[in-house]
Amino acid sequence: MSHEQPFTLESKGVTKAFSTTDPPTQVLNGVDLAVRPGEFLVVMGASGSGKSTLLYSLSGMDRPTSGTVRLEGRDLTDLSDAEMAQVRLTRMGFVFQRAYFLPNLSIRDNILLPALKAAPQAQDAAIARVEVLMERFGIGHVHDHGITEVSGGQLQRASIARALACEPAIVFADEPTGALNSSMSAEVMDVLSEIHADGVTIVMVTHEVASAARADRVVYLRDGQQVDERELGRWSAAQAHEREGALLVWLRQHRC
Repeated sequence: MSHEQPFTLESKGVTKAFSTTDPPTQVLNGVDLAVRPGEFLVVMGASGSGKSTLLYSLSGMDRPTSGTVRLEGRDLTDLSDAEMAQVRLTRMGFVFQRAYFLPNLSIRDNILLPALKAAPQAQDAAIARVEVLMERFGIGHVHDHGITEVSGGQLQRASIARALACEPAIVFADEPTGALNSSMSAEVMDVLSEIHADGVTIVMVTHEVASAARADRVVYLRDGQQVDERELGRWSAAQAHEREGALLVWLRQHRC
């Protein structure tokens, strides 16, 4: 009998309340979500709907108030902070709107740092893997540049390379194109589409229809609850305009 987990990531009844206000602010209200292996899932919703809070709760960057989150069948809810940090380092990759690179390190060393921290005994393998990633994403020629010496698009491609450096089970992306122009956004989404085609599981938060149209599935949040979802299937450039149009119509139904 196979014991393979049907989902890479699964949440059940996830809630999140912030006690810094009186009364406490309820941001997530019992989110059930299942992400299939190799799926590209996008979370959308109006400002304040809980998109980023959900991403942080799923990835262990913040703890849900109640409910459970499982990664590869492992319950993350009861892990200690140190155990959760190790899971994030070794089994998760992250791409944010800002790169959050160290200014005193080169592009290459910023990409390499998490892989060396995760497996210091495998330095040669990590270096080789990072070099392949940089060449693949078109940033090999700027490997020794500082973070202020490259474009925003190059910096985000470096962020994706860093996210993949530890060969994670899942990549979380929070508005990865939010600070980029349309040309650079397309470059970054091309890279995400490429790694998704390789079988990488991605969960992304975005408000941009063109970016969301790259996903296999889009879920919509309202007031901290998933109220709808739309299956898009595999993305192809030839269908980009059609997918964006259909997604836009669907979002308008939710007054996005």
